[in-house]
Amino acid sequence: MRIKPWSLKDATEESLNPSRVMELWEVALQHGEETPTHQHDSREELLIALEGRGEVQRQDGVLDLFPGHVVVVPAGTPFSLQNRSGLPMRGLLVAIHRPGLAVQAIEERVTAGDLESLIHSIPARLNRAEALQSIIQLFDMAGQLSEQIEAAIGLETETGLRTLESIEEQVMQAVVEISRAWIPGVDLRPPRF
Repeated sequence: MRIKPWSLKDATEESLNPSRVMELWEVALQHGEETPTHQHDSREELLIALEGRGEVQRQDGVLDLFPGHVVVVPAGTPFSLQNRSGLPMRGLLVAIHRPGLAVQAIEERVTAGDLESLIHSIPARLNRAEALQSIIQLFDMAGQLSEQIEAAIGLETETGLRTLESIEEQVMQAVVEISRAWIPGVDLRPPRF
């Protein structure tokens, strides 16, 4: 399998418009090769066959791809490209990035209450693995809250900064409590030889 980018030259200023950014790739698949199933949330792709035959596997079925045909893969559509023809296949892939096409994932929001619940659920005694896992969960949730605060009110505002500082203070205090709850000597790692 070979996938290599082609450079695009455009004499107009329109190519700099952020609502339309294009990439052009040459794709070559030998018989039996296929790309992994994947999707692009903020771009659509046009698959153009130049030589040989291929199949585009999408959730809604298989589409044949042979010279003279183009298959459009909308943004957010899982797909793979396969060659089961017995001959090499070569084609072009045109990727059109359009931020407005991004499939809006159902974002899992966390709240300050979720952070407090996580902190209150930390046991009084922890082994090393549990302590590390608790710290990772705290930092992950604090990162999500930080992103949500930035998107909603910004981190450059007084309210945004104070809210973030409050979260950071809660997390750091929880880390101190976790270190106190950790039972030294209880370790899940195998002994060294």
